Amino acid sequence: MPTLDVDGDRLHFTDDGTGTPVIFVHGSCGGAGQWKAMAAGLTDNHRTVCLDLFGSGQSQPWPIERVWTAEDDERAISAVLDRLGEPAHFVIHSGAGHFAYPTIKNRNHDVRSLTLFEPVYFNLLRETGDPLFAEPEQIANRFREAMDNNDLDGAMEGFVDSWAGVNGAWASLPDAIKAMMKIGSNRLYHEWKTNLHDEPSRQDLMRLETPALLFKGSRTIKSMHRVCELIRQHLPACDYMEVEGAGHMSPFTHVSAVLPAVKAHLAACDR
Repeated sequence: MPTLDVDGDRLHFTDDGTGTPVIFVHGSCGGAGQWKAMAAGLTDNHRTVCLDLFGSGQSQPWPIERVWTAEDDERAISAVLDRLGEPAHFVIHSGAGHFAYPTIKNRNHDVRSLTLFEPVYFNLLRETGDPLFAEPEQIANRFREAMDNNDLDGAMEGFVDSWAGVNGAWASLPDAIKAMMKIGSNRLYHEWKTNLHDEPSRQDLMRLETPALLFKGSRTIKSMHRVCELIRQHLPACDYMEVEGAGHMSPFTHVSAVLPAVKAHLAACDR
């Protein structure tokens, strides 16, 4: 698998297919392997690049003592764009909305399109004084408190069960998935500050003219329903699809339902 040295940090990624490049950016505690099924469905016409962000998968480990910011992922994504040498489509899930945003803002000429699976722009709730901001804030506080108490399993259980909306979701995961997710727990400790309080704002979204396709699972958490409403209200060139029966993980649990729309979106933006 290819790797890049980015200012001394190892970045691992997959690189398959030929054609217009598509960069897949995973969310918190995720990894490149999550995108395997969707990327495979696009390789006939696109070059698919799936990242293990720093502190995730096979990329540079991230000690909890090392402060993480979205600018660290900007370094990683920019290095991949430089390697590609041409603009790319971006497919992002959850926390990747924040991880990729500095690149989307600062290198917008290199972004052909956006496919957004429930980007966690919880700062939009804070900005509008929405009481639903309390939901992600509580998830964040519980995770960080458990990590401060050296209770990694408790932190991950609260994180996964809260997003799934059911108790026992973490316990039911295969050990291999748990191990993969735990790798990203150190940077998630820092991510929660960024996800709740940083850009983009509503004004930032209104200035973003990149064509976008937004997906939302019909069974996602309450605050995410509202976040997606705000995105649709303020992002100018945004198409929308609700994935019936899906929760927050629709790009991985409902690939057959979302892939045709993703293909159509990329094809329209390639013309």
